[in-house]
Amino acid sequence: MKKKKIIIAGIGIVVVLSTGVFAITRDLSYMRDVELRGVNLTTVADGHYTGTFEHGRFTNTLTVQVTDNQIQNIAIDNDVFAARVTNVSDEVFRRVIEAQNTEINTVTGATATMTAYLKAIENALSAN
Repeated sequence: MKKKKIIIAGIGIVVVLSTGVFAITRDLSYMRDVELRGVNLTTVADGHYTGTFEHGRFTNTLTVQVTDNQIQNIAIDNDVFAARVTNVSDEVFRRVIEAQNTEINTVTGATATMTAYLKAIENALSAN
């Protein structure tokens, strides 16, 4: 009886872990296919623009401030990824502001998260 319970518990653990791995890899696979197009700031008037990227744990909403056709500030309004690593978002936003574009080098180990932020920035600035 005790051996049977151990086997059933083991099977349960394998099922839970397999489901988690599937969910994580599915999201990462989707993120590899997200196309970034860059932004054309010459057509963007001064203002605050809100953009959203939606896909599972990478869903986020950002506000981008533009003055004199330059990105001045980027702020996170909503981020589904509750354990957001501030240094990643800060580094992404710093690089975008420095380059004045979303076509930047990725942050090692955070490519999917970074792509989600960059796509939200593009969505904000292309919606005007």
